[in-house]
Amino acid sequence: MRAGVSKAGVTLCLGLSLGLMLAGCGDPLSEVPRYSDVPLADDTGQADALAPDTPRTPVTGDAPQRGLLGIFGARAAAATGDGGADAPGPAPRPGAPDAREVPLGVKLPYGQLARVCGEPKRKLGKQIEGYPAKGSKYVLYDSAPGTTAPRSFYLTGFKDRCARQFTAALVIFGAPESYEQLHYGPSGAELPVSSTDAAYEKVKSRVCRVRKGKPCGSKMRTLARDTVFVSVYERFGSNPRWKNILLHDGEVVAVDLKN
Repeated sequence: MRAGVSKAGVTLCLGLSLGLMLAGCGDPLSEVPRYSDVPLADDTGQADALAPDTPRTPVTGDAPQRGLLGIFGARAAAATGDGGADAPGPAPRPGAPDAREVPLGVKLPYGQLARVCGEPKRKLGKQIEGYPAKGSKYVLYDSAPGTTAPRSFYLTGFKDRCARQFTAALVIFGAPESYEQLHYGPSGAELPVSSTDAAYEKVKSRVCRVRKGKPCGSKMRTLARDTVFVSVYERFGSNPRWKNILLHDGEVVAVDLKN
């Protein structure tokens, strides 16, 4: 299993989706340790067991491969036609990380998140993946599939019916089951607590009715329906920083920049 980040990055990000690797350019994820090397606790609640040999499906249509992304059950989302423009709903609260609205086509600096409203889905690019894999709540669009360069990505599935735009070379979905396998396992106590971690604890406590530091348990299926981490990488290869976005119930709950 390989990912284009350092081992520290792998232990802190969770994932599902991987952009296209250009033919002949080599694997930019070749130097990263296997995710299965991270020890997992025996009491991680209802989280699915990790399966290192599960096939992965690169989101831009390469031949299926095995490795890190297969662990999280990556699925390429089939395109579903043009899609009409949704009428925007209520905007996020003032000061929210996604409160800013921009017109389609604006290039955002890496690390920034903004809303794009009133545009048909066919203008967002190629639909490449959804989360969850079945009955996707959130759908990811790539504005320039076929390249590993930083470009605009768009996420849909929010209460206000506006897409969220950000710049990245690599985007990874991380299910809460996999997050808990890592953070509530033996190595979890050594990991720093970020704003997305703290926000997850609040969401998990509300939905699962468990105390801080404990796995969700029997309500994991409910939590996972609309809760996901999105890790946003600036480039292929080594990344000294990456953006983490926690989504829940059609809203951006928290955002942080990890180093």
